[in-house]
Amino acid sequence: MTYLVIIDRGYRGSAEAQFFDALYGVEMLGDQLGGMDVVLRGTSVTAALAGAAPPPALQVGPTVLTTLADPRRSVGALVAKGAAVYVDEPGLAAFGLDRAPLLPGVTRLDTARLAARWGDYAGVWFL
Repeated sequence: MTYLVIIDRGYRGSAEAQFFDALYGVEMLGDQLGGMDVVLRGTSVTAALAGAAPPPALQVGPTVLTTLADPRRSVGALVAKGAAVYVDEPGLAAFGLDRAPLLPGVTRLDTARLAARWGDYAGVWFL
């Protein structure tokens, strides 16, 4: 049975923890647990936007870090693995993005209605 993961913050991770941002963690745990569906709410809705610029490189002194987490890549990888990825319509509207194009395979949804289906999941996790 699949788990449902709800992500509210669009935190990209940090240079020290770049190997494990929340979306990457969901991707890896989903492999181990037999699948996870994802709901993006709050600032995390921006991870589902199509056509957005890639994450900027971070320069620390003379060193340029180009390996920071890319949430759009992670969303695409989840969709490719068969995960249902939902983005909260009210969350998009709050940022003026209600008409913005989404990545392929991502579904707009008023996630308040999704709560009625929580019983269909093995567990519901908030990250």
